[in-house]
Amino acid sequence: MTRTNFGILVHGGAGSNKRKTKQSFNETEIGKKIGQAACIGFDILKCYTVHTNSNNNKANTFALDAVERAVAVMEDSGLFDAGIGGSYLTADAEIEMDASIMNGKDLSAGSVGMVQNIQNPIKLARLVMEHTDHVMLVSDGVTQLAKLFNIEIKYRKPTEQSLKKHVKRKRILKKEWPKNHKLLFSLPKFTYDHYGTVGAIAIDQEANVASAVSTGGRWFKMHGRIGDSAIIGSGLYADNESGAACTTGVGELIMRLCLAKVACDHMRKGQNALTSTKKAIELLSSKFGKNTGGIIAVDKFGQFGAEMNTQSMPIALFTSQTGNKAKVAFTREESNILFI
Repeated sequence: MTRTNFGILVHGGAGSNKRKTKQSFNETEIGKKIGQAACIGFDILKCYTVHTNSNNNKANTFALDAVERAVAVMEDSGLFDAGIGGSYLTADAEIEMDASIMNGKDLSAGSVGMVQNIQNPIKLARLVMEHTDHVMLVSDGVTQLAKLFNIEIKYRKPTEQSLKKHVKRKRILKKEWPKNHKLLFSLPKFTYDHYGTVGAIAIDQEANVASAVSTGGRWFKMHGRIGDSAIIGSGLYADNESGAACTTGVGELIMRLCLAKVACDHMRKGQNALTSTKKAIELLSSKFGKNTGGIIAVDKFGQFGAEMNTQSMPIALFTSQTGNKAKVAFTREESNILFI
């Protein structure tokens, strides 16, 4: 049985900066890229007439292919805190990335942490899901898996722009983490950037849902830190019986609430995606205050929703009901209009 209401929703990270002009935060480029990612994902979802997908696996779905491809597009862009080109740097000025993916059809999931020198961590997360008996691999284990599948591993030093930001911010940061003392620096009140994590959720014409997320983590994180993006239930969740969700924001707070699973549990109880995202963010705000995160979701009926307690969260929505192009929004007010 096919569905008429299918589509994909992507995000480019929740940010606490106040939006002053439409050119803030490279907004033009970010809008174009998330729109492109949504379009590429939606093109995959339209291919329902092709009876097998690219991986020829009965458990695979068009929704799964769509979210993986959409996230890979954003990883490749260098515009977000994801992928080699854009990921934020650790306290040691290194790049360590996390990613995960989940298939709502059978609850299979794959996750990777501390990924280095690999272009698309999201592809490795899918390899973990489909070709191992595990859910999560980190550090050297990820590198070994990449070698098994002949994925290019090539040392890529941080960009000059990232290194300059690292040096500049290290000079001006005066507040230290109370528990980590001089081991770790913190950006006061997260005032500098979008968090930049990228994510996607989708539902295909057979009502299969999927979710994917990728990140470089937070600025000046300690070596070995893994955030919510690698944690199933926190950074993402997907189940055909409820829906799919993925999060962005302060990972240490999102993990404590298992926020993606919170939204999916609301959808399991019969609430739509928009209501479920609002309830999830209400919980996040009540526990930890504002400027802590955002979330996107789709329920099993193909209704989408997004919510944030930050100043902005770029999203792009492309469904069978939105016309011939993706609809892009940056603020809470703009995104609410998309789901009316």
